[in-house]
Amino acid sequence: MPRGKRLRGEELVEQLNAVVAQLIKENRKLKRQVENLTAKATSRASGTVDRGLRAIQKRAQKALGAPVRRRRRTAAKRTIRKKTTG
Repeated sequence: MPRGKRLRGEELVEQLNAVVAQLIKENRKLKRQVENLTAKATSRASGTVDRGLRAIQKRAQKALGAPVRRRRRTAAKRTIRKKTTG
């Protein structure tokens, strides 16, 4: 949400109610997705299900404002290959 003027009283309550309603709606949607992916887990490779669950987790963390954890690069990926001239 963009920062603007400071809300007071009734406006603040209305905005908070709207945000809570949006989070509840998103939560229901995510729960349905988790149930569908869990049901598919028996019929599909677990990698597909894991990717789907990780995507849902990222969306939930983003919605709640939690910092997203990123994977660290391995040392091999960070090294730069030098070109040899002959």
